[in-house]
Amino acid sequence: MSAETLTKAQQRMLKMVREYIEENHFPPTLSELAKTLDVNVNAVRDHLLALDRKKFLRYVPNISRGIELMQEKPKGIPIYGYVPAGHPFMSQENIVDTFEVQRYISASDDMFGVYVRGDSMKDAQLATGDLLFVDPKRDAQNGVIVVALVEGEPTVKWFYREGSMVRLVPANKKYKPIVIARHDESFKVLGVVVGMIRALDKQRIDSFMKYKKAS
Repeated sequence: MSAETLTKAQQRMLKMVREYIEENHFPPTLSELAKTLDVNVNAVRDHLLALDRKKFLRYVPNISRGIELMQEKPKGIPIYGYVPAGHPFMSQENIVDTFEVQRYISASDDMFGVYVRGDSMKDAQLATGDLLFVDPKRDAQNGVIVVALVEGEPTVKWFYREGSMVRLVPANKKYKPIVIARHDESFKVLGVVVGMIRALDKQRIDSFMKYKKAS
């Protein structure tokens, strides 16, 4: 269930419970919550009962510290590393890291990340080591940057529809556009790039990319 189903007071209560447990490794008492939030104990109890009904936590009345957070989806989006052509790109074994980004970028819950490798998009200011955030549920419109699979190999390019064809355009004149039928079985748009992070430590980037290539 989404946190959007909670009132502001319930969201605040849930946030305080999470922060208390993260800091102390055990749940707060009703009195401690009431003091921190500057409300009475009855209000705390009502909010906890509501959070219990909505399955954000489990609250057992009349038991000291009888609060238990429900198991939540792990924080962070999956980040996929580039893999050799012909290998399943978005498989569990290709997840190289995770990153919590939803608080900064508006995208679907299925958003994922990929690292840039190569210079085919250098004129779009995308360089090796940049981390791209990709939304697979956003519709690819002309002029957006996408991550696509072409014959099993992932690629980052500008996207353009041209009738029954698709043109994937690099941002580097030394590379030619990829022109392919929209319904070609060897072609699939994995998602639209909605954000990026640039690492400025070149030595760290080079070391990281060499490691990923070797592995």
